[in-house]
Order: sequence, then C-alpha cells, then structure tokens
Amino acid sequence: MKRFKVFIINGKKIKRAASAALAIASSVGICAAVSYNAPKAITAFSVAGGDISETILKSGMPHEDEPFDIKEIMNTVLGFDKDEPTTIIESAYGTVPVHEDATPPPTPEAVITPPQSAESSDSALPSHNEIISAPGPEINNATSYNIDTDSLCRQPSDIKISLSDEPEVLVFHTHTTECYDGDEMSGESERTTNENYNVCAVGDVICDTLESYGIHTIHDKTIHDYPSYQGSYTRALSTLTADLEKYPSIKVTLDIHRDAYVYSDGSKLRVATNINGKDTAQVMLVLGTDSMGLYHPHWRSNLVLAAKIQSAAQIMYPDMMRPINLRRERFNMHATKGSLLIEVGSNGNSLAEARSSAEYIGRAIAAALLEG
Repeated sequence: MKRFKVFIINGKKIKRAASAALAIASSVGICAAVSYNAPKAITAFSVAGGDISETILKSGMPHEDEPFDIKEIMNTVLGFDKDEPTTIIESAYGTVPVHEDATPPPTPEAVITPPQSAESSDSALPSHNEIISAPGPEINNATSYNIDTDSLCRQPSDIKISLSDEPEVLVFHTHTTECYDGDEMSGESERTTNENYNVCAVGDVICDTLESYGIHTIHDKTIHDYPSYQGSYTRALSTLTADLEKYPSIKVTLDIHRDAYVYSDGSKLRVATNINGKDTAQVMLVLGTDSMGLYHPHWRSNLVLAAKIQSAAQIMYPDMMRPINLRRERFNMHATKGSLLIEVGSNGNSLAEARSSAEYIGRAIAAALLEG
C-alpha cells in the first residue's frame, strides 16, 4: 500500500496558512488546491492556470463550471474544516491523531501493556456512591479553562436515561473507515470500508453491551470519510442532525474512533493493558469545548458525563482508561447534550484488543447513565 507522511502543525502555522490562502484567493481570484493522489500527502499549490483543472479534480474541488465555494476552497487548502480544525494535515488515507499536537506522543515502550494486569469482576456495575466518591479524573487540558476535577463526579448529571422502548443512545463514526493493525486482515491497512474490520465492528460491541442493560441504542454506520477524507465532520454533522430529528428520544451521542500515530521508525502507537489475562486496548474520552469561540453551551455537562464514565471504568478496569482529552475544538459535540468522542485503541492495536475494550467501555457508559 502507499505510505503517507503525517504533518503536524501548530496554531501559528494554522494562522499563517489561513492568511496565505486568503491572500492568494483575493489577489489572483482563484484558489490554491491540494492534490491527495500523489505519493506524498501534500504535493503543491497550483494557481491560476497550468494544471489547475487536474489538481482541482483530484482534490475534489469544484470544476471551473461549478459554483465557487470559498469555504470548500479554504478547507482543502488548509487540510481541515476551518470550523472543526484538527492538528494534522493528512492524505485521504493517512492517520489522524486527535491528541494535542503540542504534547509529544509516548514512546512505544511506554504505552504497551503496563506491568500490573487489571483484575476485574463483570458481576455488577459500580454504584452511584462508588462513582461520586472516586478521585477526580486525570485530564489533559488543551484549553485555558480551569477545571475542578475533584468535583466533577459529585455533580449531578442532567443526562437522564429512562430505559424506554425508544432509542436513547446513538453510536456513529465521523471517520468510519478507521481500522486496526493488519493482523486480522490480509495485508496491512489504515482504513477499510469493510464494517467487519473498521470501527463499526467496535461500535457494534458497544451497542450490544448497552442493549444488554436495557439502554436502547441506534448504530448509524454511514461512511463520512470515503472517498474523500476532507469534510468528514461536516458530513457527520448532517448525519447526526438527521438522526436526532428522526429519533428525538436520543439523549447521548457517541462518536467512536480509534487513535493513530506513526513513529519515525514506521511503528504504530499501541495503547494496551491486560484485563483478566486478556490484552485489551486502552480508551480515551475526547471532549470538545467552546474555547475557540464557537457555539457549544453544554460542554461542561458533557464533561460531567465523561468524568462519571471515566470513574466507573477506573473502578471496574484499572489501567484501561487514558486521561480525558479536553480540546479547544467542538468536533460536532455542540449538536446535543451527552455528546462524546471516544478513541478505542489506536492504529497499533489489533481489532481483537479493541473489541475487548469496547465491551468494557460499554459497561462503564451504562454504569454512568444508570447511576443517577
């Protein structure tokens, strides 16, 4: 398969790229476009003539006869949706870590199976008192907000599950084709549309687990990142909005991903622990905020829910949870209360490890939803 380089950018580079793109658009009356079909993730800018038509077609930009959409132009030039920016510019089949780019990833040795195996019992979920009395969760805070972590689990959640026959939880995938290390497939791949091997398989386990506790769950497997990766969050928001309109009883939305990082030696990030003798992928809860000035009035409510899930998981499965990742971006979590983005494992984990942790995080979610 083709290999693509990953480019990490910081805030200054984002502003510089945005300024350059606007300057080009205003000065020459035409956009700069990025081609994703070449050997490298980002090849060149073509401006006002030459091979501009070929570059536009390859990058999914409008042809000269189609309406000119400056937002789409900007999204393609910058490599991300300007309303939902990530920290990675990548190709349509590259990797997209959602952890903060200012924090270097752990070394491979630091993230593979901790020395202490987690022992747990699957007999009962943690009680309300156990959850609210647990220590405050560890949070990697990329925002400027001060978070009193010790009080989070004690705060009452305004997400109330009624265990009715109507769906109350929606599971979906912004990056639907994300898959795991190639040991369960022929060959090696970062992405696949086969829902038996991508994050949809993980979503199935989460749904089944929630259903086993009487929490009616809908799983939307709509693909949002293929054939074009660009605009995934915009397309996912359309799907999310439609599902919320179709099922007004939904109270919680879970966007299931897997993390990703490729080290300089070509090895992939593997985040794993051992639960009852079974290798299990670690899980990270990602929370969006209004830190960038975008509308998101209930992110603190989402954070309380995430803290309770983190607490329940820590009680049942020590070492399974990575720190909560509090982000400046929204990642579509402004659409409704009870919105979470969940990273189940990484691209260095196997699907079996991810499916194992999907059951465990499903139980922790059930515990948090039922504790009130």
